[in-house]
Amino acid sequence: MAGKIKVVLDTSVLISALKSKDLPKSPAWQILKALQRGYIVNFVSDEIIEEMKTQILGIGMETGLTRRALRILAMVIKNSVMVRPRRKFSDDPEFLKNLRDPNDAKFFDVAYAKKVDYIISENTKHIVQMRDEATKTYRFDGRKVKILRAGEFVREALR
Repeated sequence: MAGKIKVVLDTSVLISALKSKDLPKSPAWQILKALQRGYIVNFVSDEIIEEMKTQILGIGMETGLTRRALRILAMVIKNSVMVRPRRKFSDDPEFLKNLRDPNDAKFFDVAYAKKVDYIISENTKHIVQMRDEATKTYRFDGRKVKILRAGEFVREALR
C-alpha cells in the first residue's frame, strides 16, 4: 500500500465494530486494525473524540461490552491525528439543510481541513446520503471526498 490513506471515521463505524458478532469478518473491525497497523491515518477533532467517548462508552455499558468499547476508543485515540478545523460547515445553513443533522458537520469540517481521501460512515440517513451515488464523492468548496460505508471502504482501499 503506497502512502497512507487519509480518512475521517464517523462514530457509526466504531459502534459497528463494537456490536460486531464476528470481529475478523467485520469491515468496521478491519478498518480499526488497518488504523492500528498504520495503513490509514484518521483525523479527529475534540468534538469528534467527545462524541465517540460518549456514544461508545454508553453503548458499551448498555450491552455489557465496556471492555471492548474501551479498547476501541484507545485504538482510535492513540492512532488518530488531532485537528482544529478553521472552516466550520456548521455555520453554513445550506450545507446543514442538506446534511439534515448539524451534529454531523464536524466530520466534514475535519475532512475539509485535512483534505482527506475518505469519510467512512455507516450513517446513511445523514452522512452517506450527502454523496453523489455514481461517484460516491461529495464536493465542497473545490475539494472532494469519497464517502463510503465500512464494507465499501474495505473492498476499495484495503484489498
